Amino acid sequence: MVVLVLLAACSTAVPTGTKGVERVGAAVLRYRGPELEAVLGYRFAAGNLGEDWLILDLAMSGAAGEAVEVQRRDISLRTPGGQTVPLATQEEFSGEFGRLQSRIYRSLVAADPLDYWAGRMPCDLGFFKGPGEGVAFDSVTVNDRRVCSGKLFFFVPGGTQAGTYTLVIALPETEVRIPFRLGE
Repeated sequence: MVVLVLLAACSTAVPTGTKGVERVGAAVLRYRGPELEAVLGYRFAAGNLGEDWLILDLAMSGAAGEAVEVQRRDISLRTPGGQTVPLATQEEFSGEFGRLQSRIYRSLVAADPLDYWAGRMPCDLGFFKGPGEGVAFDSVTVNDRRVCSGKLFFFVPGGTQAGTYTLVIALPETEVRIPFRLGE
């Protein structure tokens, strides 16, 4: 019986050099902080260097006992060159949807599962909607009973290059930073 408990406590997560961030898959990182827990998938982005749109998969949930509102305007991407790229607006996304549609379908096939929270109700991030898919929202509220997931779209002038990018989410009390490397 003791052996089973020890095995259940083992984790395959690998710590990274960033506080609160651990690697849980080849292209999946998990962040745990005081307000928010997040899982970032970047497999599609890693396989599509040179593209002017960087597509990431994100799942978020509130930390234990916390509810937090995440605003679209508070999500950005730091490029290897130090440039800060804001999350695209729904209007920008809609204007490029025809060009992005095949990439979106390919990114669905390449996506890793991000369901690391057993028993929490799933919800849609809701930041981006294609034509006829409903209403996009500028914020989402997560707590420790629900996990919201979806795709994030960033327009990267000059296209994505190899190097370390950082997903940044500015929250009321903390700033989430999840660095990931493309082109390894």
